Amino acid sequence: MRTTFGTFNTATSGLFASQRSLDIVSNNISNANTEGYSRQQVLQRASIPVGGDPRGLVGTGVETYDVVQIRSQYMDNKYWGQVKAYAEWNTKSEGLQEVEGIFNEPSDTGIRKVMDEMFASIEELVKKSGDNTNRVNLIEKAVTFSNTIRGFGQQIVDSIRDTNFAIKSKVDEVNALASQITELNKQIFNMELDGRKSNGLRDQRSTLVDKLSQMVNISVSEVSGEGNAKYFNVKIGGITLVNHYQTNKLTTDNVDIPGVSELGTGKISVIKWAGVNGAPLDEVKVESGELKGMLDMRDGNGENYSYRGLPFYLNQLNRFARDFAKAFNEQHKAGVDQDGDPGVNFFDEPTDTVTPLDTTDDWKNVTSINLKVNAAIKGSPSMVAAADAAAGESNNENAKLLASLRNKRDTFYDATTTSKINGTADDFIKSILSVLSVDTNQAKRLTTNTEAIVEQTKNKRMSESGVSLDEEMGNMVKFQQAYNASARMITTLDGIMDTMINRLGIVGR
Repeated sequence: MRTTFGTFNTATSGLFASQRSLDIVSNNISNANTEGYSRQQVLQRASIPVGGDPRGLVGTGVETYDVVQIRSQYMDNKYWGQVKAYAEWNTKSEGLQEVEGIFNEPSDTGIRKVMDEMFASIEELVKKSGDNTNRVNLIEKAVTFSNTIRGFGQQIVDSIRDTNFAIKSKVDEVNALASQITELNKQIFNMELDGRKSNGLRDQRSTLVDKLSQMVNISVSEVSGEGNAKYFNVKIGGITLVNHYQTNKLTTDNVDIPGVSELGTGKISVIKWAGVNGAPLDEVKVESGELKGMLDMRDGNGENYSYRGLPFYLNQLNRFARDFAKAFNEQHKAGVDQDGDPGVNFFDEPTDTVTPLDTTDDWKNVTSINLKVNAAIKGSPSMVAAADAAAGESNNENAKLLASLRNKRDTFYDATTTSKINGTADDFIKSILSVLSVDTNQAKRLTTNTEAIVEQTKNKRMSESGVSLDEEMGNMVKFQQAYNASARMITTLDGIMDTMINRLGIVGR
């Protein structure tokens, strides 16, 4: 038969178990809004029973043997695998929308509008070629036209440079996160080696991995060693970034990239593994995440199945500027000015050192960022060659031919051959805008689709590991009642002990 003091111990164990559970409930409620926190739960079981009773073993109460995280590694890996696609397409969507903002079509400041105004001024010159006001107006509209194209081209070049800087900053973030994960690995390993739990530190590490998985394609593994030892590793493209206690850093190597650097952007940063003293080694295989989106926007020239990023649209704008300037200049030089002198180049032939788009073309150096009206013509409107050389300087035949360039369908050349394409100047701009619209809508659609998938996984993940205040309030009441019941049992046992010690044998005295 168990002693009364043994029952005291049983009731006390229930009291302590309820108190421990209330401690965890309190911690869960306190961290309900903490980023990355996973709710915890006390595990308890019946204590080992004892013998001494002919009717069988006697229970000894309850014991708490663990505090566990309610977290699914499967859902973590699923989230890390999905969020990188969303981050990539969201980055591309934002980049392409920025390009749309640069072109700003349709608007009063777009290329099509200012080009229409320039050709309208030529039509006015056709009506009164001898009127100097019309010549001045043409020059002003042409300056606005060239300034617009030059401004758009420069904005795209600036965007490429900004993206390049953002890539270097993102690489620094990856290195910083990797170092923080390594430091947490050390703390977790040392704490758990003797069997203790480091739930809070594990939450912090998982939060860092959440951020890292948005930036680049990673794979995560935790390998068990001897005893309680566990080793946490992170890889990028199959190469180790975090090897438990060690971090392999990333770096950037500034190089010239064909199809990009010659557009006037300067050297481009290639992401590589850092060797001894930070020296660049092999290139990192970036396949998804924000870094992939940035790289595609910065480097994508649309060739060899590459993405149509900023260089592609800059190339298209350069082609337009080059072919338009060539056609306009050739026609302008075919006429004569008010003084009967042969026409000169209406748009400057630049002497820039930028690598030409097409070395076989006479106007190989013309790009969107150097298109300008001839300074001599701006200073002397009489140099506008509106007349035909055969008919004398007072006719308007060459002005008519200049105006006809608006609807000329063989002005522009194919990007990869020397053959001409069928389309007017307006058609060429519309084709650029059409491709941009398709690319932007695709990026937006994929952003929306991948975001929906990520949100679904995130919600499922939170439903398992997140703190529900309603559930915790229910647990609080449950453990409070259990605590009160154990306390009442101790009070009852105290009364029994008082009767046994102080009251037995008093009757009849």
